Amino acid sequence: MDIKNYNKIRLVIAAALGGMVSFFVVQGNYLLPIIAAVAAFAVVLFMRSRVKGVINDERDYYIAGNASRWTISIYAILAAVSSMVFMALKSRNPSFEALGSFLAYSACFILILNSILFRYFSKKELNEK
Repeated sequence: MDIKNYNKIRLVIAAALGGMVSFFVVQGNYLLPIIAAVAAFAVVLFMRSRVKGVINDERDYYIAGNASRWTISIYAILAAVSSMVFMALKSRNPSFEALGSFLAYSACFILILNSILFRYFSKKELNEK
């Protein structure tokens, strides 16, 4: 299988999985989406083993790193600002306080997780050299 067909099939699997998960969750069934996700993951892994050629290269990893860094930074800023806005508006609607707290804690969590993973991969990189 070549990389173009792999990417097309992977996209179809992702779209089908999204539709199935939405359908099952609306129906109140929470077990089948988990089974469907595991099955889709297994199919994609199997297909990946059949691909002839290069799937990812250094440029892809460089771009993914930049995208991840920008995503984390933008999310943290937007979540922090939104959290302050929701906290300021909690007198209008008491549920805004919970939403503001959730956004603040999620921003903290993603920044702490990023720091831990950065430290882990930095040490791993040093140990491999």
